[in-house]
Formats: sequence, C-alpha cells, structure tokens
Amino acid sequence: MNVKALVRTVNHTLKSHNLFPENSRILVACSGGPDSMALLYLLQDIAIHRHTTYELGVAIVDHCIRPESKEEVLWLQHQVKSLGLPFYSTTFDVPRLSKEQKQSEETIGRQVRYQWLTELAQSENYDYIAVAHHKDDQAESILAHIIRGSGLNGLTGMSVVHSEYSIPVVRPLLDVTKENVLAYLSAKHISYCIDSTNENVQYQRNRIRHRIIPELEAINPNVVDAIVRLGNSVHEDLLVISDLTEQAFEKLVTIGADGVSLSRRALRQESLSIQCRLWQRLVSTVDSDITLTSAHQEQLLDIVKSGEEKTFTIKSIKVTAQCDTIKVYCKH
Repeated sequence: MNVKALVRTVNHTLKSHNLFPENSRILVACSGGPDSMALLYLLQDIAIHRHTTYELGVAIVDHCIRPESKEEVLWLQHQVKSLGLPFYSTTFDVPRLSKEQKQSEETIGRQVRYQWLTELAQSENYDYIAVAHHKDDQAESILAHIIRGSGLNGLTGMSVVHSEYSIPVVRPLLDVTKENVLAYLSAKHISYCIDSTNENVQYQRNRIRHRIIPELEAINPNVVDAIVRLGNSVHEDLLVISDLTEQAFEKLVTIGADGVSLSRRALRQESLSIQCRLWQRLVSTVDSDITLTSAHQEQLLDIVKSGEEKTFTIKSIKVTAQCDTIKVYCKH
C-alpha cells in the first residue's frame, strides 16, 4: 500500500464514523514509536487530503519502565517543536504503582495514561484523543480475549471510536497493518524510537505478537485479516442480539421507584443468551458501574431455573426471588 492509498484508507475509516471535521482539535497520544509517529504525520496528510485544517497537539507519558524513556521524551519534544505543535508530557512511576496496587504494569500503565490524556484534553479543549492501534493490534487484542475466555463482546476487539471517556478516543489506523505503517515511515523518511520492552515475551501481548501470531500465519498467511473479519462479524451479530435484549426488557421489566421487577416464569421462556444480557441490563439500570462476571451470571441463571425463594447480592445491588417475582434494587 503506497502513501496515497494509505491516506485514502485512513481517511475512509474516519469518514465512515464522521470523525475529525474541519478545525478539529486532536490530541495525539505519541510514544515516539513507529505507530504513533506514523499517526502524527498521517493526520497532517489527511488534513491536506481533505483541504482542511486540524489543530494537533502531541502528548507522551513516561512510564519509568525503561532507563531510556527520559531521553525518548526529549527526542519527541524536539521532533514536535520542529513541527510547530504543542507538546505535553508527564511521568508516572508505573513499576511502583504496579506493586502498590498489585496489578500488572500493563494494566496500571493503561489506566494512568488514559486518565491523564483525558484530563489534559479537557483542560486544553481538545475534541478528540487519537491513538495508534492498527489492524495487527486488533487481531492481538481479539486473541487475548479468546485466551481469557471472553464472551462475544470481547471478540469484537477495539472500536474506532471509544466513548467511555469524557473525550472520545479515536483509533484511525485500525484498517491498516503494521507493514503498511512501516512502509509509510520509510517512504516519508520519518524517524522513530524503538521500545525494547516490545520484544519481551514475558508480557502477554508480546508473546501473542512474536510467538502465537507467527505460528498461526504458518497455517494461514492472512490470519490477521481473518481474525479481524471475525471481530467485525461478531460486532454485527451483537447488534441484533442487543436489539432483541432491549425488546425483551421492554416486554418483561417493570421499572419502579425502588428498582426493577419481572416474572421469573416469563424470563425462563427467553434463551440463555438473552437471559444473561437481560441480567446485565437489569443490574445496570440500578447501578451502571456494575459489570457481571460469569460466576455472577451462573448464580443469577440458577435463580431463574429454580422456583425457590432466593437472594443474591453484589456490591450495591440486591436481587430477590419470591414465588414468581424477581426484584433488583439498591440495598442501601
């Protein structure tokens, strides 16, 4: 894929989601690595392609995982200054936070990074945060979810637009491969940093990238495209299932001042797939911060199957089943 074709592909991804209208202010999350450097320059090419103007800013987080990270921040600052763009940086001691909170460095790094990016984008009035995940990252993400035993939601992978934060997080490169990215950098003579931790197979994502994907490519050279097609197909099917769940919710559920209720007998008539999604919908109606685990779902499905009086609690939620009536309400 040559430079013009790559620009057209990324532009199509953005246009299909109505992203980056004229004069958009876009905060680019940039590590100085190949993917994010390509994203930074591609957004400038997209603006030229569209005959429009974007206000770009560049933000980097030093996670203190590698000794060379400080130098990379300074290197990127110099690159961004030469482009005449605003530059922002911050530092988090991720190894220390990881030990204190007893979570992986990957998890902590992601949490602090997105929190800071969101706060920065809000304070500096950016409309979007752009990150550099590409098609290979998408395939790796879906495989990681499969390995964890994810349900259908995990098989959809990452979305082009992630709206859970107050500022939309956009992934413009999801339709292009790592190979496309590297070819673009070479053609445009764009320099970048290499993160040595990307070779460390102790990290699950790196093990998938360097060991599992190559093994799968030996069976199917186009396995990345195949996995991404799977994710797209599941996404389309989930839209239908979501619509059926909403129809069942409207038909079966009564919303009261103190919670929601429905008939155990009527719920039993729905498929297990719809029952599971209805339970999440019921719980979210009372407390939107609660996500049911597979263990929770098993206990709740048992309430539906049984005709016995049962009580179930999770965090702020209490579920009671007496005779034919199931009630879900806040226990406080």
